[in-house]
Amino acid sequence: MKYILIDLDGTLLDFNKGEKYSFIDTIKKFTSYTPNDNDCLKFSEINEYYFNQYRIGNMDRPKFHELRFLKIKEYLKLDFNVIEANSFYINKLKYASYLYDDVKDNLKYLSKKYDLYVASNGMGSVQRKRIEEISKYFKGCFISEEVGANKPDIEFFEYVFNELNDYEKDNYLIIGDRLDTDILGGMNAKIKTLFLNRDNLIISDIVPDYEIKSLDEIKKIL
Repeated sequence: MKYILIDLDGTLLDFNKGEKYSFIDTIKKFTSYTPNDNDCLKFSEINEYYFNQYRIGNMDRPKFHELRFLKIKEYLKLDFNVIEANSFYINKLKYASYLYDDVKDNLKYLSKKYDLYVASNGMGSVQRKRIEEISKYFKGCFISEEVGANKPDIEFFEYVFNELNDYEKDNYLIIGDRLDTDILGGMNAKIKTLFLNRDNLIISDIVPDYEIKSLDEIKKIL
């Protein structure tokens, strides 16, 4: 093993927390309304749905961004400019870097043994800003917007192999919290996979090589 590809949201960063507070700040910026927890959950559902539509190629990123705020605008029955709201939200998200408690010590441990690379579906400007606090542990970043492909597409991983100029699959492992992107992507690329199952999800069709509940368990494997 030489290289470990590590997902960002849900693996190292608490995306749900960042999404929630960025959404609340956005709606408060453009209206007089303060979203409640149910509103935040609804936005999260909408955001996840349209992200997946974008990820599988049913729409481009601008349309995904527009529709998520258009749908939450309709749900909340509020009046605001969805394009301006989305831009504000993205800027807020850049600074919504909520690290899980088990991240720093384990990145320090892993970085002494392997070359670590971020492997994230997202926007380069957002993701690079959000990892500033832990960037010293990584040799580089592979972010879908810059790569031109999303996990789990094989093209994402082929880009990684080309950039590192190493095509030996046994040299790689991917760590992530999503079966449908991180683990399936690793399987598509024929590299080893480690599922960080923070939410105790039931594994069915997509089976990783390894599974842990917390990064603190990683020393048992790597």
